[in-house]
Amino acid sequence: MNARPIVILLACLTAISCEKVKSLAAKVSSTVKEQVAAKGGATTGTSGGSSNNVDADLQKLVDQTVEGVVFRKDLPFPTHLEVRTTRREEVTGRVFQSSEIGKGVMPLQSTQMVIYHIAVKGHEVCLTTEKSSVILPGTDNPDPAHKVPAKGQPNAPDKGKASEPVEQVAPAQVPVTFIKTGKGWQAKDPHDFRAASVAQKLAPVFDRLLEENAALPRPLWFAKHRFKVGDRLAVAAESLPMLFSGKAKGACALKLEALEAVEGHPCGVFSITGNYHRNIPDLGGNLSDEDVTIESGKIWCSLLYPVILRQEMNTIQSAKGGSAGGLMSRSQGAAKSSIVHAWKRRDS
Repeated sequence: MNARPIVILLACLTAISCEKVKSLAAKVSSTVKEQVAAKGGATTGTSGGSSNNVDADLQKLVDQTVEGVVFRKDLPFPTHLEVRTTRREEVTGRVFQSSEIGKGVMPLQSTQMVIYHIAVKGHEVCLTTEKSSVILPGTDNPDPAHKVPAKGQPNAPDKGKASEPVEQVAPAQVPVTFIKTGKGWQAKDPHDFRAASVAQKLAPVFDRLLEENAALPRPLWFAKHRFKVGDRLAVAAESLPMLFSGKAKGACALKLEALEAVEGHPCGVFSITGNYHRNIPDLGGNLSDEDVTIESGKIWCSLLYPVILRQEMNTIQSAKGGSAGGLMSRSQGAAKSSIVHAWKRRDS
């Protein structure tokens, strides 16, 4: 699971950010089959995850009895799969920046969407940033580069009225292919300067980033215990890797609320509350040291493999990041985030 909206946003604005988070739980009472039958295995997809029924072939693999359901970790994890990660974050806060030429503070209010595509073929992983955009609110002082009709002309803005929100869209990036060798991850084409540069930043933590984006199984998962709707679970200390990558420290409380599907994949839906601290880059290589408090949220955990396929959270965040001698930044604020991993197994 990954709750780093401010961090990713600031990367698009050439500043790095941080977070703090805390969550709330709801209430449902029914077994796995009753949930799937009542709702048709559907999940409400709000930002990248479309509503759909559970895949019949995957449902057959669910370990369920009248005593409850098991979050399986015994099935061989696919060596060939595709994951399309869609993140949407609405952020409100402040950014503090400093460099050798001075310091500054600016308000931060925006909506960001990032879509990553990860294709795994054995020891080869192809990473593509399909979309990266930031929608900024209107301003009374629009960029001079944008022509504004003079007063009295058609479509002239009213005096004092803010302009329409502006969307900044970065061009899609050329795919970067990584291969795993005895020395770890490296660019498949060593002569591709951009690929080599990205690989150099991501290689030390690439396995953890793949885990966080459901492309590799998490090292820790639920015990062989049958869960019923309403069951609670505390996750802290050495158990945190089942929720957060990046050597996280903190504690969270989970409650099983329902059984639903994410893009056809059967999942258990947990409400989550708690907080954590960690230091980890995103798939763009932007490093941040973050504190997160989850005010309310839910996570969708696969019933078949140790992966988290969706999260919806309201968070409070603080973060810091940058490089020595360059631009350093701190950020504080609130964020509403949605992350969906559309997970598809492929034939080898």
